[in-house]
Amino acid sequence: MTVRRSERPTPGKVLTKATPGRGFRRTLSTQVDSKHKSLNQTWPLFGQPGQSFPADPATTVHDLAPPSSDLAALATGKNLPDERGHARSRRAPPGLPADAPEWMRAARALADWLDERIERSAITNIDQAAIARSWAAFCLGGSTEPHILKVAHLVQRAHTAIRSSPRGHNDLQAAFHAAAGVLHAALPTGVRERMPLERAVHVIRKLRDEADPWAAIVEGTSELLGWNDNARTHAATVIRALLEQQRKP
Repeated sequence: MTVRRSERPTPGKVLTKATPGRGFRRTLSTQVDSKHKSLNQTWPLFGQPGQSFPADPATTVHDLAPPSSDLAALATGKNLPDERGHARSRRAPPGLPADAPEWMRAARALADWLDERIERSAITNIDQAAIARSWAAFCLGGSTEPHILKVAHLVQRAHTAIRSSPRGHNDLQAAFHAAAGVLHAALPTGVRERMPLERAVHVIRKLRDEADPWAAIVEGTSELLGWNDNARTHAATVIRALLEQQRKP
């Protein structure tokens, strides 16, 4: 079954266990380490409101920092696993025609991987991190398509304005805050409520240094929609989960 873009869960929409899939089999009891951050860090999930993003982009990484002992062990490299036997299988999933397009093979492989874990009614922390990444990508981080285009438009305008500012260093700081205020006030309500003004200032500073208009649009939009935060959170989560896995006897 092909899922159209319009069928993506909308922000705030409640999804239930009856959501259509490839056959729901039982009531799930997700068995993961209670100390590990759960999937609710990846919004939207089952109607839960999204948390506000921190003023400092690095906060999410700091919050997921592992114990210093794990970092010390990583520095030595003594317990790194053998790369052999850990490669992802690139064989075509069974049940598809030999000439199946790449998107179909990828979709079936992902669906089979998810079904296997649903059957087990349990997942590891690393598996949970993979599902969180997939869910965030599928739901566009909770952003609607109109919101994405609106934010991209605002970023493009802000980039043009701040790059053409002729002010000196002292006045430039005031220009950053003024441009950020205009940008932040024009954001869609759902985006503005989650992203603090300080982050808009951060985006404006980066836009000033970026000469390429397209790169500015991509980076600025990704930052304001929280996509960069999601990426940092998911990266920190999987790295920490792997460190914890290596620590276990």
